[in-house]
Order: sequence, then structure tokens, then C-alpha cells
Amino acid sequence: MIKIISNLTISILVSGPFFVLGISSLIIDSQLNLFTLASLIIGVLLLMIGVYISFRAVAPEPPLQDTETELARRHPSMKPAIARMIIGLPFLVVAGYLFQGTAIPYIYPFVVFIVGMYLFFQGAIRYIRNLHTTYVVTDLRAMKMYRFLWLNTREIPVSRIVSISEARGFFELLTNRGTVVVASGVGERQIVRMQDITNPAPVADVLRQSLA
Repeated sequence: MIKIISNLTISILVSGPFFVLGISSLIIDSQLNLFTLASLIIGVLLLMIGVYISFRAVAPEPPLQDTETELARRHPSMKPAIARMIIGLPFLVVAGYLFQGTAIPYIYPFVVFIVGMYLFFQGAIRYIRNLHTTYVVTDLRAMKMYRFLWLNTREIPVSRIVSISEARGFFELLTNRGTVVVASGVGERQIVRMQDITNPAPVADVLRQSLA
């Protein structure tokens, strides 16, 4: 129940700015223009998707064998996704101001609007993806599962692992996040990336111990 309320709150916060932009534009112009219509439609779509996800979002549970022991489990951090959405909002606000409060050609606010939408939806898509992703390490395998509109499972048996590495950028170091990369050979299908997980060092250590 707490998770549902949390997801609903985030959905309202995500769709809210578009309703604010659309309603503000409608009040200022006293008519329905393209910017107002686009803002309201996007707000409604985001709210509908958010409500659906709030009640239906369930991180996949990996099927474990009877003799298999789970050693670590992680879900991607939501911080990067939320940060991208927040970064995109000022562009949308500026686009609204340029469209309503200035007489410059529409191409300029349109370009700013597209940049804001790109950043915002990049974060939104990442948020949805992270809600439905699970990383699991057992004594037999390292596994990544994604299940939303389809199921995608990638796993590497411990006996076939040839390398284990950690990748952290500057901001990931500051927020104690990172990516653990497990490889059994060359090629994307031979790699499991546990991306944007909090405190990745113990996960890498567990894998190294299993490999040893």
C-alpha cells in the first residue's frame, strides 16, 4: 500500500507541471491553442500511465531452483531517472513563457520545448524501466530480469564468468551508486549489467567469492 501511494504521488508530481502549464496558458490566452492542448494531453497521458503503473508495477521475481541460494538482490536507483525529469522541467517552463509572453517566432519556443520533452521523457522511460527491473546474484548465476509489456531475462552461470568489474562516474561516487558488469565472453548476450544500483561493492564481492 505504501508503495502504491508513493508511486501515485510521483505520478501526480510528474504530470502536475503539464497541467499547470496548460491551465496557465488557457487562462492567459482565454483560448485553446496548440501549446495548451499539447500540455494538457501530455499531462493526462502521464497521469493515466502513472496510475496504471502504481497499481500494476511489480518488480519481477526470479524463479530459483530448490538447491539455489540467493546471495544478493538489487533494483536500479530511481535518482538518475527523477533527476532527468527535473532537469527537463525548466526547459518546458521557459518554452511556455517564450510562447505566451513574447512575440518571437514560434520556432524558438518549439525547439526549447522539444529539448525539455526529450530530457523529461528520457527520465520517465528510465523510471518505468527501473520499476520493472530486478538484479539477482545466487550461488549458481548472475541474473537480470525485466518484465513490463514483455519479459526479458539474461543470466550467466557462475561457472562461466570470466570477468567482474565495477563502473562508477563522478556523480555515482557521490551518491554511492554504480554498475556491476559480469561477463562470460565477448558480445552483448554474454554480459549482464547491473546498472545504477546502490552500494554496488558488496554485489561485486559476492560474485568474486562465488567465482573463487
